[in-house]
Amino acid sequence: MRTIGRLILSAVFLLLTAALVAAAVYVPGFFDFYTPLSRDAAAFLSGAFASFPFAVWQVFLALLVLASLYALVRSFVKKRGFLCWLAGLVCLFSLLVLVFTALWGLHHWAPPVADRLGLEVGEYSKEELTQTTVYLAQQASAWSEKVPREPDSDMTVDLSAIAKTAGAAFAPLAQQNSFFDGPHHPVKTLLGGKIFSYLGLTGIYICYTGESCVNPDTYPASVPYTMCHEVAHRLSVAGEDEANFCAFLACTASQGPAFVYSGWYSAFIHCYNALFAADREAALAIRAALSPAMDND
Repeated sequence: MRTIGRLILSAVFLLLTAALVAAAVYVPGFFDFYTPLSRDAAAFLSGAFASFPFAVWQVFLALLVLASLYALVRSFVKKRGFLCWLAGLVCLFSLLVLVFTALWGLHHWAPPVADRLGLEVGEYSKEELTQTTVYLAQQASAWSEKVPREPDSDMTVDLSAIAKTAGAAFAPLAQQNSFFDGPHHPVKTLLGGKIFSYLGLTGIYICYTGESCVNPDTYPASVPYTMCHEVAHRLSVAGEDEANFCAFLACTASQGPAFVYSGWYSAFIHCYNALFAADREAALAIRAALSPAMDND
């Protein structure tokens, strides 16, 4: 009976999740009230855990794993059965999915950022892509000479200092558009950076604790941009490409040279890769004209 009860509860959680998704997709004006509520929740949670110098969600995850393993062992010792434990795990997972969806996940169905910023989006030509890549290369090359560098030429990055100001990088944008209003709490540094690098993750946003986090193993020139990318997620931007665009806007509007350079540099990388796929010779010609510091990055 206990196993069946957990499975029924799991089904209830999943049905509630489906109902929320349906509301996001079909109810007109849904995001007019959902987005402010989601941002308020993010502000409360990120503020509650801001004083901790580490990513609290990683501690919660470790405790959750240990508790699950303990419950598994106890189920065999007490002879309560593996299926009962498994049903409990399914119930927990269903609850986490529901909370994720309610707190932040519905933004995947939100109107595009371009619409919310009043921007027009259309197809671009190879010539426009080339011109844009040239412009980004020029900007990034100019700023590459203005940031402090290590003896090996890598950009000097003070993770702690940059993490404290990454959220505030959106303040100039917020003065122009309320879409960028939101919590400016510090970005956290992930424990076990090499593991996240192995998984291909340079950063992550966890809505359960409102923490925007960066992988310390990320290449220095990309760190400020990556931090702003994760802050954009905290500001209700779900799409990766849209978070990239918001991070670029925040970095280039910032007063800090490291942020400005990282924004132009990262935008160049995106456009350069697109141009390389469309016209390799044009891309390589632009690469040859980069500043030595930029080329090193």
